[in-house]
Amino acid sequence: MKSLKRKNFLIDEEALKKAKRILGAKTESDAVRQALSLVAFRKAVMQGYDRAAGKYPDFGAANRE
Repeated sequence: MKSLKRKNFLIDEEALKKAKRILGAKTESDAVRQALSLVAFRKAVMQGYDRAAGKYPDFGAANRE
């Protein structure tokens, strides 16, 4: 596991409970960590979709020969 840093912030308790249940997290901290990881994963997936849709001019450049 990467290094952890203690944070103190306000959060919607119902949203946290829902996320914990959906993610199958044992703790609230685990639910927050999983949710943040999913946000980063979503960003990577969306960039992949953008590349596949041709929104990046260099898409497939390595395969053109």
